[in-house]
Amino acid sequence: MGKTLGYARISSDQGQDIESQKAKLEKLGAVVVFCDTGNGSSLNGRDQLEAAIRLLEQGDELLALHPDRLARDTGDLLTIAKRVVERGAILKIDDPKIVFDGTDMMAEVMLTLFGMIGMMEKHFIKARQRRGIEAAKLRNAYRGKPATIDFHKVKELHAEGMRPTDIAKTMKIGRASVYRALAA
Repeated sequence: MGKTLGYARISSDQGQDIESQKAKLEKLGAVVVFCDTGNGSSLNGRDQLEAAIRLLEQGDELLALHPDRLARDTGDLLTIAKRVVERGAILKIDDPKIVFDGTDMMAEVMLTLFGMIGMMEKHFIKARQRRGIEAAKLRNAYRGKPATIDFHKVKELHAEGMRPTDIAKTMKIGRASVYRALAA
């Protein structure tokens, strides 16, 4: 039997804690737990998942607590599972219990089903968010995402004679953001 690598993911570090996932994965036998922070809707930017898959060898296991910790998309979930199997390893999910080694059709059906459920959840979350934004707009309570650019600093640098391109480089923001700040 090879090693067990754990994989944990949280959507954001705002109010979410990855430590409970790590502790449970370690309790289930993971010798190392790889952790990503980011949306489960895409495999882009999931460097720790990539690292875990690259480290897998014949007889190893990649362990996740739930299918949605790996992906919220059927295609992505199946892609991950197949990449694990290509490395000679097994994908294990704790809840619900799924063991995917590439030979059991029912395990693939379960992954497909939970990938579809993840996609539905993602759709419902976005729909609720849109409805909430629309309701807030009707109440004149929607303010949008808080500004992350210091408009006063942009204007100050511009008043000192700095060009918009140089302001953008200095503040590490886009040039269009500089123009928006200057117009505000």
